[in-house]
Amino acid sequence: MLSLLEILKTEYSNEYSIEMPNLPYKLPKIYHGGDEYDLSKRWYVYYSYVNPATGKMQRQPPVYMNVNRDYETAKDRLARLKLIKKNLADLLKKGFSPYPDIVDDSMQGKTTIKNALEWSYKMKVATLAETTIPDYKSKKNQFIKYLEKHGYDVLPSGEFPKQYVQNYLNEIILKNSGKTHNNHKVVLSSLFAILKSNGMIRDNFIKDIDNQNHTPTKNKSYSSKQLEELFEEISKDEKLLLFIQFVCYNFLRPIEVVRLKFEDLIINENPAYLQVKTKNKPLKTKIIPNVMLSLLQNLKYDNPGDFVFKTNDKGIQTKEVNRRNYFSDKFWEVKDKLKFGEEYTIYSFRHTFITKLFREFRKEKTELETYDLLMKVTGHSTLKALKSYLRDIDAELAEDYSKFL
Repeated sequence: MLSLLEILKTEYSNEYSIEMPNLPYKLPKIYHGGDEYDLSKRWYVYYSYVNPATGKMQRQPPVYMNVNRDYETAKDRLARLKLIKKNLADLLKKGFSPYPDIVDDSMQGKTTIKNALEWSYKMKVATLAETTIPDYKSKKNQFIKYLEKHGYDVLPSGEFPKQYVQNYLNEIILKNSGKTHNNHKVVLSSLFAILKSNGMIRDNFIKDIDNQNHTPTKNKSYSSKQLEELFEEISKDEKLLLFIQFVCYNFLRPIEVVRLKFEDLIINENPAYLQVKTKNKPLKTKIIPNVMLSLLQNLKYDNPGDFVFKTNDKGIQTKEVNRRNYFSDKFWEVKDKLKFGEEYTIYSFRHTFITKLFREFRKEKTELETYDLLMKVTGHSTLKALKSYLRDIDAELAEDYSKFL
């Protein structure tokens, strides 16, 4: 059976208006961020369908199909969602069910945990960003390989025990690290949550497994001397230099930098600003500081819709992951030449310059004023998240305590 996402990718032109009593579904509707058409929220189409395992009407996973990433105006986003809504309604009227055959099997105790996970992954992919899908696929495949190795893959999904997941995560810790353990746990818990919501398992016990402490080994901040050495070498490549300056001065993540198009850089207004899809919001507006503005005013381009950073002449059709990796590889060459360890990355520039800004703010402003200003600059959505981030990168150091010793 084709997945919902695969079917929706095909445009349907024929109207199907036959109504039937006792329908097993509720027709799809659009969520558009509320009465104000809030573009900062995730828009989607939602609908409900009777869960064959419970016999009750149940809300299904929302359908995004990249509308939040690909459509930046309310008009365009709404038009796309209306088309998705129409096509989904047609599918439901023609008999489409979001529950594949394995759900019916689960009621008879025949669904294996392997089949259930493969189905759950297909459902999850419909809601993931392009950059996240490879990670989910890799971790899903690693877990299934573990199940097959031990003969657990044929167990019924409804009888799969927590201990087997715990054993798998324990192996991850021994072979890798606490951070890798936590990352695998996040992916598996997300897949098991879908199984639970669809009545294929009784409980998502993975969410109750404790996270492991870990010491970050990458993205270490740079010292002043290291910055001097790096910029002297990076300055030989103008494109790489500009890429890293976006990280340093606008505090963008590398993946956010490669999303920038020339039309996203509003440099003729006061204050100048840019708009980009960030980790926390579909579209984030950030001020362009003067130190960065002077670097952008002489940029030349043919089409406002072109990406600022392309890996080649056809870069506009290149996936953003590939564009990011291209600049990461170029920086790796610089780093190797200067004999910097793997703990230093492009992301390290973001840590370094946020630390510099934090310490300068603290010289003149109160703690709360500093946090308030910094949240606007870095894009952290909550004070708790910002404080946690600053602790992780050791941004605030204690004053000299010699007199107390």
